[in-house]
Amino acid sequence: MLAAVAWLGWGAMPDMSDAELDCARPAEARALLGRLMLAEIEGAEDIQREALWSAWGSCPAGAAGDSCRDALRQQFEARWDREKARIQGRYRERLDEFVAHCRGQLG
Repeated sequence: MLAAVAWLGWGAMPDMSDAELDCARPAEARALLGRLMLAEIEGAEDIQREALWSAWGSCPAGAAGDSCRDALRQQFEARWDREKARIQGRYRERLDEFVAHCRGQLG
């Protein structure tokens, strides 16, 4: 199984049994990849949120800082949208690689 994980480009993933990316159990493999993607998205979102809150500290207090906070929020939202799309794309790629790998085993 470690070879299957290595061809996915991740190296050893934590908390994975040998059966979790098994071509004979594609639904379980898809579910695992979905959980891993969600965990990565949630972690990255937490980091982005903390960075935004820190950046807001440079804005003036009260109503005087509203435009500053709005501009930073828009900037961070755009950055987050790109980051989330990148993560989702990477997991779509991994799933496509897994499906192709399994098709190769059947063919």
